[in-house]
Amino acid sequence: LVRYNMERERKLETSGIYFLRDITDDSAELMSQALVSMSVDRQGDADKPITIYINSGGGSVGAGLAMMEMIYRMRTMYKVTINTVVTGYAYSMGAIVFQAGDTRQMGSFSTLMLHSPQWFLSGSDQTIFNDYATLARHYKNLVSNIFSQRSGKHTAEWWEKFIYSGRDRFLAAEECIELGLADEIY
Repeated sequence: LVRYNMERERKLETSGIYFLRDITDDSAELMSQALVSMSVDRQGDADKPITIYINSGGGSVGAGLAMMEMIYRMRTMYKVTINTVVTGYAYSMGAIVFQAGDTRQMGSFSTLMLHSPQWFLSGSDQTIFNDYATLARHYKNLVSNIFSQRSGKHTAEWWEKFIYSGRDRFLAAEECIELGLADEIY
């Protein structure tokens, strides 16, 4: 039994990355380290995909974008296939990271949630009203374009209105297929 469990754990660690937490700088670093290691092992072998399993309530925009950059970089540098799978929920930044997969799968009970980001700011009025407004516009444009490109269904302007409507949008797996946010339901 012990040998079986050790072999099972080894197989799981070599076939996928389990991202079952909030998106923070530390979790993004751990995911990136695992992704580099797996990409090097599979260099040029697109028939051995890396799967990133996501069950996350979201988190840091910067850390999530760093995760996406690492997925794109490993795909380009090592010519690997990287798929993403939602195993329960991918809210906020988790839903955005999910879009980085070559193939995006969701469980039939899985949910995505899209919404306007929440900001917790401190500083002078000048900084808050000017600098953060510029940053917010940048992120809004970036996220809208990610969803437009990955879905192939609507323009960035449509996605901006949909996501930044002032409310949380919870989407079942079937809705994600219709919107082009997922490729398959398992």
